[in-house]
Amino acid sequence: MYSSFSEKGEEKLPTSGEISEFLEKGIKPVICLDSCVCLHIIKVMDYGKKATNVDLQKIIALKQYLEEHPVININPIFGLLELCSNRSEFDYNKLNDFRDRIDFFRKIKLKQLKSMKYDFNTNYFSMDNPINTPNSLLSGFAPSLKNTYCSLLKIRSLAKMDLSKKCAEQNLMAFFDWMKDELNIMRGPEYKLAMNIFGGNTGYRKMIGLDNKPSDVKKKLLGTSWDIFHAKHTSNSFLLSKMLHENLYPYFLTSDANLFNIFRRFSLTLIKDGRENFATSFLLNSDFDFPHLDESFIEKQNKKVFNEFVDRRNQIYSFDEIKVNQLITALEFENGVN
Repeated sequence: MYSSFSEKGEEKLPTSGEISEFLEKGIKPVICLDSCVCLHIIKVMDYGKKATNVDLQKIIALKQYLEEHPVININPIFGLLELCSNRSEFDYNKLNDFRDRIDFFRKIKLKQLKSMKYDFNTNYFSMDNPINTPNSLLSGFAPSLKNTYCSLLKIRSLAKMDLSKKCAEQNLMAFFDWMKDELNIMRGPEYKLAMNIFGGNTGYRKMIGLDNKPSDVKKKLLGTSWDIFHAKHTSNSFLLSKMLHENLYPYFLTSDANLFNIFRRFSLTLIKDGRENFATSFLLNSDFDFPHLDESFIEKQNKKVFNEFVDRRNQIYSFDEIKVNQLITALEFENGVN
């Protein structure tokens, strides 16, 4: 099965008993699919056994779980929006084509999937209306996506200068101070990513395209921005319920090991309601597996981060798009991003 987490951190998909408990409380559990899981399903619906770069057994395991727990549903919409976005625009024809394939996956039987005896083009027929996501919803994503993209650019700028152990603490403190003083908002998952990159966990370098060709860097950073946005919003019941106007408890299903590891351990979540601009912030301070960072430094830095959150608890955040766009332009120049 794919990796899953919730607002509690790493958490397996719910049992039948747990689903019943949710429903008794008027809460709908839902499985949110990341873009890679969506793409794997789409490929298998189109190509069957010929689908490439897909772990078919994980698709079958997901289908088996859904067949055994028919009350719980999968929600692919944010993953599909990522797959069908071209920077700030969306390909609605592609979006609806992909939605139909996920829907077909829901409807076929496990036996059909295992035997590969299905044909999407012949057997699928839908009466659903085409998705035409309101522009107001799409524009509402911009602050979070831009803040994340800007943060990733800053991490990359610092990483390009020096990633040696002697600069690890300095780099992390510089990124924290930049979020506090320049971006004017604390970004929990981005901070955890910075801890991994500056802390010597080299596998995370690919999330900021550190070793990519210059022409591929922006695409990589935008993809990671979408992944963090998706994971942050759809693994949190407060954010997702407010966004979709339903009482939900989401589980985020992903095939991305790095993304999973960033979100798998939550020690505390602060929820701030800034009038129309609500937000959550994750304090991820339970990990000490950073070869370049001493435990004493992490504890000291965690205290600094916590105190900053407390000091800002009554502040009303307002997204300054002009300033963030200026920061992005300058950081793209530093990173050689076109």
